Amino acid sequence: MTRRSSILIVDDERSIRDTLALILSSEGYPVRTAGSAEDGLARLEEQRADLVILDVRLPGMDGLEALKEIKTRDAETEVLMISGHATLSDAVTATRSGAFDFLQKPLDRDRVLITVRNALERTELGHEMARLKSQRGGARFEMIGQSPVMERIYKEIAKVAPSKARVLVTGESGTGKELIARSVHDNSPRRDGPFVKVNCAAIPKDLIESELFGYERGAFSGALNRKRGQFELAHQG
Repeated sequence: MTRRSSILIVDDERSIRDTLALILSSEGYPVRTAGSAEDGLARLEEQRADLVILDVRLPGMDGLEALKEIKTRDAETEVLMISGHATLSDAVTATRSGAFDFLQKPLDRDRVLITVRNALERTELGHEMARLKSQRGGARFEMIGQSPVMERIYKEIAKVAPSKARVLVTGESGTGKELIARSVHDNSPRRDGPFVKVNCAAIPKDLIESELFGYERGAFSGALNRKRGQFELAHQG
């Protein structure tokens, strides 16, 4: 990481705040502290944090209320809940409200560091995905590669998808042609229409015409019902 992720510790026990601040500062993280939820929210207004370590039991606004407020203001801020007196119901509520994890006091140093590291890695991943999305003009992709070759592919998809041009995707088996086709569809004006996949190699040559174009009832012996072809099924998609 080019920038060290910032952490805000919110706990009404000064000894807990100081201990956590010492542990995390020694690992190189910029740390701020607050003794109440209200103070913590005010500090977040002044400067956002990548991770908030938040006690459940606080004077005034409790930690669960503060968690919901933090997530409302900035859903990307990860929150690690801590408590010495919390119930299972508190843990479930915190998780459902968006908490990254829930640790019981007394806190184990190694467990804290591992959990903090994992939470910040998820934050960094979110930032990276947002950066890539902005670089690609808001285009949507199921592919996740970030190599120079993949970046060129993303740019090509973003260029052809909005157009009405026919697109031919070539490549060896297993290289992701279907993923590219799906991305072209998902980023085109027809994204809300059907995406129809046809494996022509698996269709006998005598049936390919019927499969692609369909047929009407009675068109030939054995045609008991009308069959819609794949082109019709893919209409407006």
